[in-house]
Amino acid sequence: MPVVGIARSGFGEARELCVASNLACVGLAVADHDELDRLVAAVLPAARMLGSADGIDVLLWEDSNSGARLMIGVRARQVVDLLPSVASSGRTRLRDLRMVNDEVATAAVVDEDGEQLTSIALELEQRHLLGRATLGEVNAAVVACGVSVTSFPDENAFSESRGSLLDPNAENASEPPAHFAERGWTWPPRMAAQSFFSHGVFSEPAAAQATARLYGVVSESTRRTTAQTGQTFMVARVRTIGFEVDVCLSADEHEELPEPGAVLGGQVFLVGSVPTLTTRTGRWRRWSRRWS
Repeated sequence: MPVVGIARSGFGEARELCVASNLACVGLAVADHDELDRLVAAVLPAARMLGSADGIDVLLWEDSNSGARLMIGVRARQVVDLLPSVASSGRTRLRDLRMVNDEVATAAVVDEDGEQLTSIALELEQRHLLGRATLGEVNAAVVACGVSVTSFPDENAFSESRGSLLDPNAENASEPPAHFAERGWTWPPRMAAQSFFSHGVFSEPAAAQATARLYGVVSESTRRTTAQTGQTFMVARVRTIGFEVDVCLSADEHEELPEPGAVLGGQVFLVGSVPTLTTRTGRWRRWSRRWS
């Protein structure tokens, strides 16, 4: 008997809208619930099992052509969790990685000497396997789904744009506060070409989300096609403050491929993967037969 579909009770409308938006960033856009159900049913037989925890089988499907990925959580023949991402060769050193709610993990981003560079909140492909544990230092791949991002030709163009304003609603013509003028600080305040603000780090744990405001300089970019759907999307490797991230962009919203040296950024949704975080997969052969 096949998987019935997504267990929408408890999945949440906001969660499903978030998943749908991120799917488009990796060439897996769907128009409605039925298309989402068909996509999951189509890729499940090719997914590999990462492990099982608390009654949830955690599987990972990857498109061999584009690297588009889906983490799929299955409990009692129902899909209870979905997380789109893309395969990434990037490595970011994280310390004290732990779940702060059912969906979001937080960690410190550290350098090779263990010095903290920034903090990050993200959704983790292996989050069900992490459980209540806290990982000391691990290497993770970090991917950003470009929810609302813009590309600027270079750092000068970015610094002169409204997109760089710390407060997007600030007025350029307004007078700076006295303490800004006294210190010769730029007014209005602006984001740097390499800057990062993770919203979930500063939220109450129960309300933390994996969204961030991120800007960085593009080092390389590619246009890809997901074989499963025939849809195209773009991936840009971006250097921001403290780490590198692969930013995924929907081809429907972005026509031009960001060039090396461009500044790319805005609002993003962050996904992490820790390949070493697995459990025994000996049940995979039996699991695959259950859904045939």
